[in-house]
Amino acid sequence: MGVENGSQSIPWGGEWRRHFRSDTEMDLVRSWKRRVECPTCKTAAGRACRTAGGRPTSEHRARRDAVGPIPYAKWREEGLIQQRTYTIPAVLKESDKARADFNVDTALADGVAVVRMFLADRLGLFLQVEEAMDRIDDAVRKLIEVRGPVGTADVVTVLASQVVSLLAANAGPDGDPEALFDTTIRTQIDMVRRMNAIEKERADG
Repeated sequence: MGVENGSQSIPWGGEWRRHFRSDTEMDLVRSWKRRVECPTCKTAAGRACRTAGGRPTSEHRARRDAVGPIPYAKWREEGLIQQRTYTIPAVLKESDKARADFNVDTALADGVAVVRMFLADRLGLFLQVEEAMDRIDDAVRKLIEVRGPVGTADVVTVLASQVVSLLAANAGPDGDPEALFDTTIRTQIDMVRRMNAIEKERADG
C-alpha cells in the first residue's frame, strides 16, 4: 500500500524508508534489489521500479522478495559497509517476555513486542539504516506467519487502541485527538514525499 503523488510513490507500513545512508551502502542495496525483473511493474533488471504512470519509484515488495535477503553480513566481512552494533530482539521471544512481565494475553504481548522492536533499535531508525528496517520487516513477518490472520488483526487492534490513548493524552482534555492524528499523518506523508524527491534527484543525477 502506498500514497502516490505525481512522481513520488510512498511505501507504507514496514516498508517506509528515508534514504539518508552512505552512498556506498545505498548503491549496494539499490543494485541488489534491482538484480531481477520486477514481478509487479515488469521493469527490467538493473532499472528502478515504476509507478502506474511510468515514474521511478522505490522497489516493489515482490521484487525485494524475489532477490532474497540483502547480504549485509557478507558486505561487512568484505569491508563494503560499516559494522553495526545494535540489535533487535526476536519478536516471539520478546512477546513471551512481555506476557510474563505484564501478565497479559498474547495479543497485547505481541503489541508490546512490536513496539519494543522499534525502541530497541532507535539509533538504527534515527539514522534510517536500511538494515535496521529490514530486520523489523522480517521480525513482523515472522510474527504474522506464526499468529495467522486472526492474531495479526488482534495485534493491529491493540496497537490502534494504544495510539488512540496516546493521542488523547497528548491532545489534552480540551484537545481534538482526531485532528492531532490527521496532522501527524500529513506531516509524516509530507516528510516522506520530500525524502523520495531527494532520492529521485540523486538517482537521476
